[in-house]
Amino acid sequence: MRQTTSWIIPKLVERIWGRKDLDGWVSAAQPSAGRSIGEAWLTDIGCEVEAGGTLGAAMAHGQAARAAPPLLAKLLFTSAPLSVQVHPTDAAAHASGALASGKDEAWHILESAPDARVWIGFRHPVTADAVRLAATDGTVLALLRQYTARVGETLLIPAGTVHAIGAGLVLLEVQDPIDVTYRLFDYGRPRPLQADEALSVADLGASRVVIGMATNAARQMLTVGPRFVLERLAAVGGVTLTPDDGRDHILVALADGATLDGRALARGAAAFIPAGGNAVRVAGAAVAMLHPGPGPSPCLAVA
Repeated sequence: MRQTTSWIIPKLVERIWGRKDLDGWVSAAQPSAGRSIGEAWLTDIGCEVEAGGTLGAAMAHGQAARAAPPLLAKLLFTSAPLSVQVHPTDAAAHASGALASGKDEAWHILESAPDARVWIGFRHPVTADAVRLAATDGTVLALLRQYTARVGETLLIPAGTVHAIGAGLVLLEVQDPIDVTYRLFDYGRPRPLQADEALSVADLGASRVVIGMATNAARQMLTVGPRFVLERLAAVGGVTLTPDDGRDHILVALADGATLDGRALARGAAAFIPAGGNAVRVAGAAVAMLHPGPGPSPCLAVA
């Protein structure tokens, strides 16, 4: 028996840099008054699904239970800058014996204030001592390559890349499901730093960020990481996704006007299409499709 699609209720996470008004994003899970929401987790195994229970339970149907989602997708809402931080590489993960992999991630920019910025990797090769000093005296952003955030861009941040996200952004973040972050600098906020751990995994060479821009194509590869692929679907006549028992798919509406099997998929809404699931029809406004790859999903047919 084929599995059914899971309509996901996002898990809202408070952050010191978050927003009190999500302006219509993730309407299925609006925050209570006064909460500063920085992240909406779309594919955590603890997320509830409309049919009842959790996403983890839905994913385990007909197969061995999973300890983590296949991939993690989040929406980020920033009213203040995030810390300057870095995630472990595969080599560091394997050396630790505690992590399945490093953490590569990608950001797809959905909204951007005119002065919104991101910082990804170093402008020039640096030494660990120089980074440590700059993190201590608050000048570390000057070492990093700065980019103006533009709606429609997708930025791939390899594991080990020191990075920071500025204020005034809404973005879709996709990543390996590894919840490990080492902070180098945090604007004096009362949170712990992990400078030694950060420098032990940081790539001290010049930035290796990969940036692409969305087009008007019916189907577009936005970015490819070592363990994930992010595609954009915007076919006027719709597309059919027919799972092949080989890979799961995650769909996230990038704007209002998308539909899934004829039902409205509001912007920021997410659905999990299991590898053993039924075929679904996606139409209307643009939708992001996340899967483990490799390459473009063979499960898609454009009408």
